[in-house]
Amino acid sequence: MRPATLISLAAFGLAFSLARADDSLIKVNLETGPAYIVPESYASQFKAELTETIPGPVKIEGFWTPTEADVIVADRVFRQMIQSAAKDPTLLFPDLAPSSDPTVPADLAAASQLQNERYELSLVSSHYGRYLRQYVGIILDGQQLIFCNYADVPDIDPSTGYIFIDKVFASDGTVHFLQCRFDPIEKTCSNVSMIGSWQRTEQ
Repeated sequence: MRPATLISLAAFGLAFSLARADDSLIKVNLETGPAYIVPESYASQFKAELTETIPGPVKIEGFWTPTEADVIVADRVFRQMIQSAAKDPTLLFPDLAPSSDPTVPADLAAASQLQNERYELSLVSSHYGRYLRQYVGIILDGQQLIFCNYADVPDIDPSTGYIFIDKVFASDGTVHFLQCRFDPIEKTCSNVSMIGSWQRTEQ
């Protein structure tokens, strides 16, 4: 598991059916709400914009179309990770963990930041069902991964196209993104990023 990207700041049964959404994105109906798979052809068409959406320096070698089964597992594993990190944020922010050496002075700044991340993750977990969900199959270093793009954005229809951060993000607390890269072989999430703080609207 790789550390989370600090930008701003359960398993459950799933029933699904597969249907086309306006001939672009593929709709998967989950018990928790609709999700959308970005097909390879669509992702290739918007490669430059998609690359800018993915946090960190990345060199996308290509795209592929995830299956509905891939999406179900990705969402379940991602949700479980967020729930676990809300209890122990060092799972995503190991650099903030206190030293095990009793002779090392406590890092009060790191402790404060860790507490802030714990609260933020608890809010992300409690608002998990509000996120619009989109999944892009990407190829990095020859490996097929799924980029999970979750967004809480007012008046946006996730079926009509991919939700690009730079086109919808606002710093007033009305827009939130939750993202990760999911490995469908290892069933693990990495490079988690939270963009936009729920604390703005909760305080």
